Amino acid sequence: MIMAATAVAISFSLCACGGSQTSTSAGTETQKSEKNEKTETKAETAEKLVIQVGHTEADSEDSVHHKMCTLFKQYVAELSDGSIDIEIIPSASLGGERDMVEGMQLGTIEMASTANMVISNFDPAFSILDLPYVYNDYESAYAVLESDELQQLMDKFAEESGVRILAYGQGGFRDVISNKAVISLNDFSGMKIRVPESDIYLSTFKAMNANPTPLAFNDVFTSLQQGTIDGFEIVPAVVLANGYYEVCSHVSLTRHLYSPNPLMISESLWSSLTEEQQKVIQEAADKAAGEQRKWEEDQEQNVFDQLREKGMTIDEDVDVEAMKKACADAGIYDTYRDTIGADFYDKVMNLIQK
Repeated sequence: MIMAATAVAISFSLCACGGSQTSTSAGTETQKSEKNEKTETKAETAEKLVIQVGHTEADSEDSVHHKMCTLFKQYVAELSDGSIDIEIIPSASLGGERDMVEGMQLGTIEMASTANMVISNFDPAFSILDLPYVYNDYESAYAVLESDELQQLMDKFAEESGVRILAYGQGGFRDVISNKAVISLNDFSGMKIRVPESDIYLSTFKAMNANPTPLAFNDVFTSLQQGTIDGFEIVPAVVLANGYYEVCSHVSLTRHLYSPNPLMISESLWSSLTEEQQKVIQEAADKAAGEQRKWEEDQEQNVFDQLREKGMTIDEDVDVEAMKKACADAGIYDTYRDTIGADFYDKVMNLIQK
């Protein structure tokens, strides 16, 4: 009996030991599996390329720059199968527009979406896109944006400046925002209009009898509240996205300038990408630009409707022809033909007139 009991005890002990070994083995395999999964996840994260793109507007669905960047992010993810991620940095968190362009030249900023006027400060030839009353409709603007002539200028800019323009979105046509109707040249007389720090904007509003006042965009809202300026000029979508209907009552459709927005990448970053990555970035930029321009064009009337709902008056009967004549009489077109270069200027004018 004692021997039998001892045998059973030994047998039980051996079974218990065997069970413990099986459990330990299973646990080890689980740990190995989890470790492998973590290693794979880390590898995937390390392989993913993250690129930051900055702009100065709010991260609003009504923002033209944010829309462009959002579409670009979407197409990059699709075309790269998720291997490239675009991180959008809004609200001037990377600095003002000029700061971002200079940062791209230095390689400290990777990408940005800005107004074209900023680029004109680095190469006057790009002023061809900022001339007053040259583009009468979207079709004439697109004829230039999609031309070989502009592409050649963009390629030259990449080589000389260290900043590559991938594609152009748009803000649309710029109008005067104030607390009165601006219908004729007389309405501009003595009016303090905030303009960007750009010679072409200063020249345009001086020609129309206004008192153009360069001012940082971030100071516009407060300056309107305090009465240090009488109004400003911008695309209406920005008025809606940034709440300027709280301090202004009129949008006067002067449509004095078309506002194209270049999406750019630092040339130092571009040259570090593989050929396949460059292809993805360029194709995504082209797709985003085409879709953003169509969106902005379709959105224009909706923006006006929303601004009316906010209490603003949209002044449509503006004497645009008189304003265009004032710009011509002031010699703006002759001056900028020389600044831009007569040959390039004439080629672009021919594209517009076709």
